[in-house]
Amino acid sequence: MSFANADAIPGSLARALAGLSMTRPYPLPPGQVLYRFVDTRRQPPRDGANGPWWFEYEAFQQIKHFGLRHGYSLSYSARLHAAILFEWSEVNGVVRAQVQQPLHAWKGRGRQVESTGTDPRDLARMTPMQSVNEVYQLFIPGMHAGSRLFQSAMTFLECLPA
Repeated sequence: MSFANADAIPGSLARALAGLSMTRPYPLPPGQVLYRFVDTRRQPPRDGANGPWWFEYEAFQQIKHFGLRHGYSLSYSARLHAAILFEWSEVNGVVRAQVQQPLHAWKGRGRQVESTGTDPRDLARMTPMQSVNEVYQLFIPGMHAGSRLFQSAMTFLECLPA
């Protein structure tokens, strides 16, 4: 299978391993719908969608329903499950997009992250949910600010409030 992001695959495992453990290659076929948490205050949702970190439907549903069961906002539940620091994002939106061309991704469990201290709301370290509450994340090589991969390989469906 040829991937729309084939040129970005070499060397991408090291970047994926910075945020994921138990990482494995994972093909994304056309038609698959993915979810990405974004900060609509920093950039428009379509621009925020052009980033490497995504979730599949099942993981998104787990994040959403955990929040509903425990009285948390979707934003806070996403922060807990994916260890998203405030210094990176306000997590106030979730983009829903559909894969149009085959993409290569790395799939794994989120790793503990460390704050640089730029946002006082962050703890020094944050660990994503573990055990029965953990979700697997996707890292899509080649998706980043300035890249045209999102526009050429995926379709923006909507951005919902988080």
